[in-house]
Amino acid sequence: MYRFSPVLAAFLVIWALHPSPTSASQIYTWQDEDGTTHFSDQPHTGAAVLDIQLPAPPAPLPVGNATTSADSSFIDDQPSPEEQLSNGSALPEPSIQIDNPTNQQTLRDNQGNLTITASANRKLNQGHNVQLRLDGEVYGRPQAQLSWPLTNIDRGSHTLQVELLKHGKVIASSEKITVFLHRARINQRPAPLPVPK
Repeated sequence: MYRFSPVLAAFLVIWALHPSPTSASQIYTWQDEDGTTHFSDQPHTGAAVLDIQLPAPPAPLPVGNATTSADSSFIDDQPSPEEQLSNGSALPEPSIQIDNPTNQQTLRDNQGNLTITASANRKLNQGHNVQLRLDGEVYGRPQAQLSWPLTNIDRGSHTLQVELLKHGKVIASSEKITVFLHRARINQRPAPLPVPK
């Protein structure tokens, strides 16, 4: 039966970690008359030889700006320096939500006009913008404002969802809500929108 002393175990660990110009070295092991197992780098009468293969050195890391396309997409998801808080920690996960209207709200407008407002935990700069989905379809183009004036929307139930984008990629979505729009007359022409100054 093998009995290992702490000193011998420490010797083996230090020896294995000791740098050597060769990739393999020999260790000699034997048992004395008391049954104690010994290890040495020097030959001993009746000792068995253990061939120890040292691990290969790790591959060098790439230098410069050489990154693969997968590396680039990973880096793009990391917070930019502008997204760091003043104490140096990263911002929380991106999020966005619809503030108005609320889920299951009934809206009444004979012209079918309604305004959607949202809030996000990201400033809409540095490649961030938002888009609205009306009944599952993207409504309009991505924009830098968290407000969408909708006109001449058909009466009935509609689903609304807003998405936060970074460089065109969706990084957060709000919960999908349902609203109910009532109009007195379907064929009524919408009132003209005010011209922006």
